[in-house]
Amino acid sequence: MKFKAVASTTRGSEKLGPAWFDHSLPGCGTKCKASPNDPPVGEKVYVWKPMPDVMYNSQSGLCTPGSFLQSGTFGTALAPSSTEGDLFVPSSCDTSDGFTYVTSGAQYACLMVSYTPMHYFSARDFCLSFGAHLYVGRSMAKLNLLPHGTRFFIGLTDIATEGRFVWQDTGYAITATFKKQIFNADEPNNKAGEDCVSIIAGGSHANGIDIYCGSEKSAVACERPFLK
Repeated sequence: MKFKAVASTTRGSEKLGPAWFDHSLPGCGTKCKASPNDPPVGEKVYVWKPMPDVMYNSQSGLCTPGSFLQSGTFGTALAPSSTEGDLFVPSSCDTSDGFTYVTSGAQYACLMVSYTPMHYFSARDFCLSFGAHLYVGRSMAKLNLLPHGTRFFIGLTDIATEGRFVWQDTGYAITATFKKQIFNADEPNNKAGEDCVSIIAGGSHANGIDIYCGSEKSAVACERPFLK
């Protein structure tokens, strides 16, 4: 299990339960996802739900589950100090081959981008060679995890049925509402052969256009499924 340091203003250092020592961050994360079994009679038991974050101090080895930290909306006063430790979230993103765990709010992805322009089919095969697929964003929030200002191919086409745009990973079609969010006002214009989609992330609309799969080029965004 890999971990990524995160900044947080809603996790604080007012401990609500015990902490312990561990020699490594992975060990800390593993313990924080476990539940105590058959404690000695009379021992106080803390029951918690597994939380996605832990606080770990690499100098002292102090390990604290996220569920044992105060949570609230009081701003930076809640954030752990640098002497107490850093907050980490588990990342099952395979970060080999240039892939990176990216997150914003509730959205996250295991992402790799190439700024070398490619045709759609070359882009699709490029991603597949890394055990990935072209980027799938079923919400504007997730689409906006992509670097802003660059036009990328995404895993959305109407190759099978004209006008029915489906995601590469599942084959599910997008809704009419989301279609309006992705595409520019005059798009998709359904010209013959314009079956592939490229977007520019960074706003409430994705500046999407349908383009020729085999003759027009865009940068490429690949997404790896998370490891289980």
